[in-house]
Amino acid sequence: MQKPNVLFISSWYPSKEHPTLGNFVQRHAEAINPFVNLFVVYVTSSSTIDKEFEITHSQINGVNTTIVYYKKVTSKTPFFSSYKKLKRYRIGYELGIEEVMRKHRIKKFDITHCNVTFPVGLIALDLKKKFNLPYVLTEHWTLFLPYTNDFEKLSPLIKNQLKKITKEASVISPVSQHLANSMQKRGLGGNYQIIPNVADVDLFKLKHKSEGDVKRILHVSTLVDDHKNITGIFRTLKSISEKRQDFKLVIVSDGDIDSTKKIQAEIGLTDQFVEYHGTKTPQEIAEDYRNSDFFLLFSNYENLPVVMVESFCCGLPFVSSNVGGISEYVTTKNGLLLEPRDQEALEKALINTLDNIEAYKSEEIRALAVQQFDNKVIGKQYLELYKTIIS
Repeated sequence: MQKPNVLFISSWYPSKEHPTLGNFVQRHAEAINPFVNLFVVYVTSSSTIDKEFEITHSQINGVNTTIVYYKKVTSKTPFFSSYKKLKRYRIGYELGIEEVMRKHRIKKFDITHCNVTFPVGLIALDLKKKFNLPYVLTEHWTLFLPYTNDFEKLSPLIKNQLKKITKEASVISPVSQHLANSMQKRGLGGNYQIIPNVADVDLFKLKHKSEGDVKRILHVSTLVDDHKNITGIFRTLKSISEKRQDFKLVIVSDGDIDSTKKIQAEIGLTDQFVEYHGTKTPQEIAEDYRNSDFFLLFSNYENLPVVMVESFCCGLPFVSSNVGGISEYVTTKNGLLLEPRDQEALEKALINTLDNIEAYKSEEIRALAVQQFDNKVIGKQYLELYKTIIS
């Protein structure tokens, strides 16, 4: 069988408007790319273009990437604004797909790989109706999880569209079993097959040996407090700092660091125990993992966080609240789990990890992660999925 032509579309993807949005989707594209003829098309609004549409083509880490920007809709009238956005969105995909087919001399695509159900699932539906083109749906969205009320806030129209999109998908591949269960409980039926997030194991390598007495606790996130519970982390570390001083929290974020520093100051955790870093390249973040002793996540809700996958690839133990699909991969050999919002349990877990970090076998943590999350492993899983559907 020749390499299939795969049209890869997504509701979220990095662009000049939002450089880190959906970077985990981009990593899936990079994992799949060596096994198929992959063409990414992504459409998003822009407030910086003069014409109605602007199309850019590039190769990003070897992936053929076409991004279509449409002029941002400025109308404040709700119905008219939504109609106008969707119209431009659909036209943007028509233009982008036509450009890709012309530029790369493609007669037809064999399958659409759709990422994050809404709104791009509407495009996958259109393509299936017009050209009988099957689609795979990969889902990452915390919208469907039971910890938030976001799904209940959706209009009946959007809920019905979500049901149509999932029903018509050949396969739905959430990144965790927990997310699959959550989607099915929301009435989103279909053929589910779990394929997890991916990591570049050549970039995220084994951590360096610890030097010195101060343990470095890494936290990489957006710092959105009601999601990541930064307040709970700071309060817990403040309590620990009154008993011992052999740790430092290293924060890497493209989020609002200034607001986070205010939370830190209000709680009274001194700068001795916290170190901040802004937006970094993947190479720089990988080095932060390798220079740390373990990773800390205390989220109120999650799906399958990429930071967990990257931590394991670097041989780092993972201390986390037990939310989303995290428990599907964390064991006593690679980390500790505790109930969300339980600061007393977090304090015990952190003290236990600080005191027993040498008990974790970094080589074993990494070896298992490579088996589960390596680019080649995930890419081959998707290739087999495509073959089954196409045949």
